[in-house]
Amino acid sequence: MKGNIRLAALLAGFIGGWDASASFFIFPDIRDNFAGGDAATASWVLNASNVVGAALLLQAGRLADSSGPYKLYKLGIKLFIVGMILSTLAPSIWLLVAARGLAASSQALMGPAAVALVIKYGERGKESESIGRWGFYTAVAGFTAPLIVTQLISTFSWRALFGLQVPIGLLVLYCLSTNYEPDQVSKPFKIDKIGSALTIIGLSCLILPIVKLDDWGFASSKTLILFLASIFLLSVLIKRSLTLSTSPLQTQLFLHRNFSLACGMSLFAGIAFYAHWLAILLFMVEIWEFSIVKAGLLLTLMPASMSLFSIWFGKIADMKGYRIVVIPGITIYSILFLLMWIYVDQDPRLFVTIPALIGSGVGMASVWPTLTSIGANTIEANYLGSGTSVIHTIQRIGGALGIAIVLAVISGFSESGAFFAHRAAILIMPIAGGITLLLSCLLNDSQRDRR
Repeated sequence: MKGNIRLAALLAGFIGGWDASASFFIFPDIRDNFAGGDAATASWVLNASNVVGAALLLQAGRLADSSGPYKLYKLGIKLFIVGMILSTLAPSIWLLVAARGLAASSQALMGPAAVALVIKYGERGKESESIGRWGFYTAVAGFTAPLIVTQLISTFSWRALFGLQVPIGLLVLYCLSTNYEPDQVSKPFKIDKIGSALTIIGLSCLILPIVKLDDWGFASSKTLILFLASIFLLSVLIKRSLTLSTSPLQTQLFLHRNFSLACGMSLFAGIAFYAHWLAILLFMVEIWEFSIVKAGLLLTLMPASMSLFSIWFGKIADMKGYRIVVIPGITIYSILFLLMWIYVDQDPRLFVTIPALIGSGVGMASVWPTLTSIGANTIEANYLGSGTSVIHTIQRIGGALGIAIVLAVISGFSESGAFFAHRAAILIMPIAGGITLLLSCLLNDSQRDRR
């Protein structure tokens, strides 16, 4: 039974990887055939997960620590199934966005709980390797999703993506069906309703103008008002968190150097990793005029290479520390995307594109699971859910920012020509990757800063 629970927890990584990577491939179809050609409106199908997920993850982490990860994960997967069914049947673009929001809520509940279960049922002292296995499942999903989803989109429509995730959710629910109760007796926990409201509204005010940046502009009154509201609300949240133990944001976690650095890395890695999916897909489809199937086949190189390295990198991180894994990986990522930006042309140049796609998988394998591992290893065990939820929240904010920047750059430089605009979007990856590299150089590999 414990093996089934661990498998169910690892499948959360598969679900997250499948949904995150496959969603980019339905973007052109939804934009052209469901959103009337409005890219900004269609982008909400992608960003609903980031907005809602970022807003709810902090409270979900606290719930995982208090009520137990097993119960929370089981609730999350039930909501996920409902969300996927509603997404499949959605009759309009905004009802689809609402259904995606529900699915995002479920994944916010599942994420911290699943990570806690993966570590709980993994070998002690091999936390990074356990998270690496999580990354492997994520990468396998990212590899298989484009192959399957692009074929389904060509044959049916974008609805096939969501319908196909329903049986995956049912499989997870079956693995969790057991008489064995793995959670200890739940600790009394009073939800901080004010703190939860501050978190949800504050993060929504932060992410909304990012998503609407292309429409509103950076200096518009709407953007500035929401940014100021976000700063005020999150400042109040932080002040409350300093003295309130039930706050969704546990500020004492930031006393750990590696944890604070991992948060900064999560923001810029989120920008880079979400941006590269959308930027490269749109470049292939709209500049090189590749079919969605051909583009999907090439983009599988990213998660395929990630799947080869994620577990191995986790083992190295457990033995040698984080820097030896993260620094070479993100360096390769940044350099290869910089070379792609320099040499890419209006005619397909796969000799620079393929190495960049492989390098992106190496970068994701070295950084993405490691950030979660840092969040888990540098804090006390009873704050594991809270720590990983902070990391994932910042990743979601970075993801929303990355998608918004790609669309804003393409739109902003469109007067200079489609090729120039789409090429400019590629530069986002080496810039964000370079900042992630600088922060990773400051990580501490000493054992006393690792749990």
